[in-house]
Amino acid sequence: MRAIAIGICLAACGGAALPVKPTPTSKPSRTAPETDRPPVDPIAALAPDDAAELSWVVPGPIQLELGGTAIAAGGSGRPIEVAPIDQQGNLERVAVRLEHARFSVWIDRNHLLSVLTRDQRIAPLGPPSVGSEAQVVLRAGAMVRRLAHRDRSTQVRYLGALQVQGWVPDAVLADRGRPHDATGRIPTGRKNLMVIPGAIIRSEPRWVASELAIMASGYFLDTIRELDDAWTEVSYEDGDVAVRGYVSRRDPPGRVHHWHETDGTPTITPNTTVASGTCLHARAGGEPIGYTVGARPVDLDDSGTGWWTLTIDTPWGPLGFAARGPSKAELATCGP
Repeated sequence: MRAIAIGICLAACGGAALPVKPTPTSKPSRTAPETDRPPVDPIAALAPDDAAELSWVVPGPIQLELGGTAIAAGGSGRPIEVAPIDQQGNLERVAVRLEHARFSVWIDRNHLLSVLTRDQRIAPLGPPSVGSEAQVVLRAGAMVRRLAHRDRSTQVRYLGALQVQGWVPDAVLADRGRPHDATGRIPTGRKNLMVIPGAIIRSEPRWVASELAIMASGYFLDTIRELDDAWTEVSYEDGDVAVRGYVSRRDPPGRVHHWHETDGTPTITPNTTVASGTCLHARAGGEPIGYTVGARPVDLDDSGTGWWTLTIDTPWGPLGFAARGPSKAELATCGP
């Protein structure tokens, strides 16, 4: 009986132990659960679907086919609009729809940006200001990058005209969403205040106050009122973010993050034009994973045995696909 009583006490009294606060991690895992699903037709999945939700990825290493050679990103580091079509473990297969080509690639899910599902006030970095009207809100549809995870909250960073970093509930983040018009700065009729990138908007007119946002690529804020020769109460709003706080002319600039950009992004030197719908394969003898759109200039090299290496410009830099046909003018097609 005593053993039973001890067991009951251990089960019932377990909540009395002090909770252990986990240490935030820099790259939270988002491994998707394995599910049984029918095989995906990669060509059919490339057709535009106006009703489908989209995702955005930061360029990183990709594979043209599952288990294939990893290809390093060599293009712009800015987010790329994609459509998820399949997944295997922590790899996501996404459809890439460019003006001149459509194809699919496999990419690590950690390169997926998250999308806010509703307007969310962002918990600032630092202690909150009691009774203050200062705040920063990210709008539904804003894209953010996950930085760390703690309990049921995720630290995120938004990068637009303003840079915003803070904590949000896990429940407001999704891996995909509907496209929305972020628009530019919304005019209010107030007097403009010109600032430099790095200007810090704080929750109070004190340099030790918590940081709400940093001016990243914009230059103008709206003046609510001038407090003294240093501090000004300001606001800013566009389709993604709205902030109200305080900026100082004497505050040193904060650190601004930028989308990674490579120096001198390479591009192809076209040597022929191929027909619209020319089929793009992951490799010679591999499955078709895309096609060209319109009659497009490409870099085409003969690989022998009826296969060609067809290279086009992409957000990852020049990508080489395999094309099949007896001659340049007779390449197989598989697109509309």
